[in-house]
Amino acid sequence: MCKGEIVVDADSGEVLSHKEFKKEVKSFDDFLKEQSTRSSDLEAKFAAAKEAQKNRAELLQKKFEAAKQNKDLKDPPPSINWD
Repeated sequence: MCKGEIVVDADSGEVLSHKEFKKEVKSFDDFLKEQSTRSSDLEAKFAAAKEAQKNRAELLQKKFEAAKQNKDLKDPPPSINWD
């Protein structure tokens, strides 16, 4: 999201004005503080994503095994008939 401001004419749809969002400039010390914790934050995000992928793989394997065991069952009918 750019957080900019756009004024549009409701009748014509023409853009009347646009103001860009001006971000505050952070100090170099703030930047260094953020960077010091960045690697641990990235490692935590990676570990969470890895765990989610592992759980997803296990779920897919269980669904596959259930489908193999019930291969004689018919496919369920479609839930919505568009015709």
